[in-house]
Amino acid sequence: MNLTNFSQEKKIFKEKDELVLGPPPLQWSRDVVSVDKREIFILDFYRGYFEVKKYTYNSRYRQSIVLARLDSMGRHTNPDGEIFEGPHIHIYTEGFDDKFAYPVSKIGLDDKFEIDEGLSTLLKYINVEDIPTIKRSFI
Repeated sequence: MNLTNFSQEKKIFKEKDELVLGPPPLQWSRDVVSVDKREIFILDFYRGYFEVKKYTYNSRYRQSIVLARLDSMGRHTNPDGEIFEGPHIHIYTEGFDDKFAYPVSKIGLDDKFEIDEGLSTLLKYINVEDIPTIKRSFI
């Protein structure tokens, strides 16, 4: 598999269980598979207790290769020195893995996106079809 083109491969959730986004703290992982069933990916969600507005969606390949990670807030410094404050998206780059982050506008979000909108947009960006129901907590 060419990891730099991971977002072009069509994928589906292995299980169609709803995706629950709260209340915090909450952490889960779900298997996402290529439509031809040859590749397995993992989608993770983490939302802590102390900073409920801070959460992360993480798309992985082969357990440890991060392909895309959406952080709702925080500070990140890219290898070239560019600094991000607030929401940002990490996207796999050959030779740098997920060490480069970009503005969330790269995947079609503005800086004030809602928790469910972030997940839905990320899933569309990584080309997941037939997305299960997303259940959002108001906490």
